[in-house]
Amino acid sequence: MSKDQARAALEAAKSLATQGKFGAALKKHIWFHNHSLKIRKSYYGVRLSFALAYWMELAAKYPPALAALRKIRDRKTERLLRGKADRALFHDVESINYRLKEPGATVALFKRIDEKNERFASAIYDLADEALVAAEEYNLARKHLGDPSIRFENARRNFEEGIQHAATSKCRDASIRAHKAIFIGEIVRLVTVLNKAGDVRDAKQFQSGALKIVKHKAIRNAIKTTTTRRTRTDNTG
Repeated sequence: MSKDQARAALEAAKSLATQGKFGAALKKHIWFHNHSLKIRKSYYGVRLSFALAYWMELAAKYPPALAALRKIRDRKTERLLRGKADRALFHDVESINYRLKEPGATVALFKRIDEKNERFASAIYDLADEALVAAEEYNLARKHLGDPSIRFENARRNFEEGIQHAATSKCRDASIRAHKAIFIGEIVRLVTVLNKAGDVRDAKQFQSGALKIVKHKAIRNAIKTTTTRRTRTDNTG
């Protein structure tokens, strides 16, 4: 392998899949998932975005790849259910559920965690909020939302910093669109949870504040909206 074994493994997984060597490709995917962060921590985003997307492409052609991914998800889920309070572990499970189109599994897991460890549930709320809002679990979401002002300010700051960074990016327009989509999604979910949980005044306040930053119909319609989806952007290593 090349010096960067993780990158080589992921590239090999894609190449082997195109050659029809599905079993070998699956082994590379499993290796990348289990070992890439030991080589470069910056693969964190790639591991849960591009890599899982490629894995699902393989699974569409090779059912054992889907079974292997579910097995990994189930094993990690069991660790969390046994009391392992590990944010990265929950993120793994949530990301796999997202790719499997099984957000209900994330909601069920979050509820179990909430029963056992409310503090940890609050710490991972931002990873589960999309699934919770989609499932209309508004009261549970409000319980772990925390101070909505902090959520709003974090979203605003991240958006403004992202736009500044995008100005010098080689993919300026795409980067700007991505940061806008992230901000809009966060705000819509925040406003939706507050509104549906009965904090209508706060919901309208944050909606108004957000519209001063980004004028978008999704934010204007957030008070009427019952479900939202997070717009995910793939991170490169």
